[in-house]
Amino acid sequence: MGCNVGMTQVPEDSEDPQHYILENQVPVICDDETTWRAFMNNGDNLLVANDPAGQFQVITVFLGFNFGTTEKPKFFQTTCLGADSEKNPHYSATWEKAILRHRCSIKCGEILTDFAAERAAGIDRAWEFIDCHVVPGEMQFILKSEVDALKAMPQDKKHWKRRGRMIIFCFDV
Repeated sequence: MGCNVGMTQVPEDSEDPQHYILENQVPVICDDETTWRAFMNNGDNLLVANDPAGQFQVITVFLGFNFGTTEKPKFFQTTCLGADSEKNPHYSATWEKAILRHRCSIKCGEILTDFAAERAAGIDRAWEFIDCHVVPGEMQFILKSEVDALKAMPQDKKHWKRRGRMIIFCFDV
């Protein structure tokens, strides 16, 4: 049968039972089980990126299925191995968003590694990291409070800005 390019019409917010492969970094439905299995058995087809991030390892993979819904697809998974968040990976709909999430996770891992080294050296910048988000042009690191953000970054720097309880890394500065 082969693989069909494009999405089949499925009701909003419904589960997506289809198998997918990548064509030019775009998930496309594959309705042939043999083709899909051959694609999935080749690790080079699945690995998007794998990089060290301080004391952590960040890996992003293509899943071969939609972990989300047809309304909010999740084809790619980014995990920071060795971090508390390892059990809560982040998901992305597109290759481009997966790469941004991967870069954000690398930066998070590097920041957390530096933070641990500072703490071990007796430097107290006690703040609690909650989550990070990628939006066009920036990575947003969410801290527990604005007080924590002030401790972490008392003043803005070249690529870094503070907004309330967020520390922002700006790509375009």
